[in-house]
Amino acid sequence: MSIELINEFKKLFKRANLSSYEIHGYLTLLRSSDLTARELSEKSKIPTGRIYEILEELKNKGMIEIKSTRPKIYSALSINQSINNLISYLDNLHKRKTEILSNEAKVLEAKLYNSDAFIKKEPSKIFWSTAYGASSIISMYLRYAKELKDELLLNDFINIYTLKVLPYGKDLFQTIKEIVEKGVKVKLLWSFEHEERSLSETEKEKDFKLYKKVSFKLGEMFNLKFNFNGFEMKFIFKRIPTSFDIFDRKRIIFKIQDPLRPSRIFSCMNVLDPILANQLRDKFLNIWTFEASNELE
Repeated sequence: MSIELINEFKKLFKRANLSSYEIHGYLTLLRSSDLTARELSEKSKIPTGRIYEILEELKNKGMIEIKSTRPKIYSALSINQSINNLISYLDNLHKRKTEILSNEAKVLEAKLYNSDAFIKKEPSKIFWSTAYGASSIISMYLRYAKELKDELLLNDFINIYTLKVLPYGKDLFQTIKEIVEKGVKVKLLWSFEHEERSLSETEKEKDFKLYKKVSFKLGEMFNLKFNFNGFEMKFIFKRIPTSFDIFDRKRIIFKIQDPLRPSRIFSCMNVLDPILANQLRDKFLNIWTFEASNELE
């Protein structure tokens, strides 16, 4: 298998949210046939303290098989079978999470409806709240970010003020770094404030230079770099009409930019709706995969 083809598979597995250790472990087994856990650890450079955890994850995702010998022997399934099994695993995981979150939301809605603190003629279909002003908005983000278990998808915009206002997001970016270190996957998609129009190469180069400065600033101030553990960054040259962030596939925060002060967010609407969150997640990942880029890689 050529190096170019291996890199393509690495990108595919990364988009499927496999960890670097899982990717290295599987590809090492694929190229090495049968191995013990110790042999795989040595060949793939996966720490011995993590090797059994990684092998268990690969087994659960249907990518390897285990021979009950002493010691146990591990081997990779064919690439086609592994990818099909992985897609089935992710599909089932997605359905289970959506069902669980939907049921939890229904229970909470019933509690809200029965609470003396709220008088309603009928239960609402979704939960929502709004926040105004920097302090309230940051507090909202910190609250929900600290509750994250799996994934945070962020949309943000870059303009001439971005570099100046980044330090004011200190609490938020530090919290993002903390949740990444706990295993939460974070994708940050930057967009520029252009309308739907073609840009000249000069304009694109100008935007890219600004993106590089923002990227460097995040790394310098908060140690958040595009290849930092589960933290990824990309950008697109066009503007996203509605800016939104998605928390664990269940909560969306819509951001309204202040028209008088373009460097600020005027207000945020927090919406708890798993169905809408998953629809917007698909839209986000479609842009992330097919339109966005990171030329720093």
